[in-house]
Amino acid sequence: MKRILILMFILLFSTLLVAQNRGLTVLKSLAVPGWSQASSGRDRGYLMLTAEAVIIGSLYYFNSESDLLKQNYYEYAVKYAHLAPGSYPDLFFKQVGMYDSNGFDAGGYNNWVRQTARELYPNDPVLQQQFIDENCYQEDHYWTWDSMDNRREYNKIRNRSNDFRDYAMVTGGVLILNHLISAIDAMRWTAPVPKTDLSFSVLNKTPIVQVNYHW
Repeated sequence: MKRILILMFILLFSTLLVAQNRGLTVLKSLAVPGWSQASSGRDRGYLMLTAEAVIIGSLYYFNSESDLLKQNYYEYAVKYAHLAPGSYPDLFFKQVGMYDSNGFDAGGYNNWVRQTARELYPNDPVLQQQFIDENCYQEDHYWTWDSMDNRREYNKIRNRSNDFRDYAMVTGGVLILNHLISAIDAMRWTAPVPKTDLSFSVLNKTPIVQVNYHW
C-alpha cells in the first residue's frame, strides 16, 4: 500500500510539473509572441517576433502622426478661426469644422441650436430657452473662420488625424491577435501526444487484438 501511494505521488507530481512547464511556455508566448517558439528552435517563432516588432512600430507611427496632425489642426484653428488657446474635447473640434462660427448668425453653431430648440418645442418658449442655454457655446468657446477655404483645409487636416487614429486602433487589434495566435500555437505543440500500441495474439485458438492508448 505504501509503495502504491508513493507511485501515485510521483505520478501526480510529474503531471503537475509537466502542466506547469506547459503553462509557463504558453505564458511566455502570450507575453512575447514567438518567444517560446524561438527558444525551442521553431523557425516560426522568429517570424512572430518580427511581426510583433513591425506591429509595435506601426502602432507608434500611427499614434505619433495622429497626435502631430491634431496639434496642427488645433494651431490652424487658433490662427484662422481665432480660437482661444486652451484644451477642448474632440466634439468641439468637430463642431468647429462644421460651422462658420459659434454665433447666432447664419452658419453659426448657436444659430443651429436655436433652430433646433424651435423645432423641438415649437409652442414652448421656456423650454426653447432652456435648450439654448444648455447647448449654446459662450464667448470662452468663440471661433469664426476667416474663409470657407480655411475651414475646408482645417477639416482635411483633422480627417487625416482621425484616419491615423483609426489605423492605430486596427493595429492595436492586430497586436492582440498576434499574441493570441502565439499562445494558441504554444498550446498546440506542447499538448501531450497520445500514443497507440497495437498487438495481436492467439489464445486458445481465438485471435485477440489488443489496443493500448497512452495519453
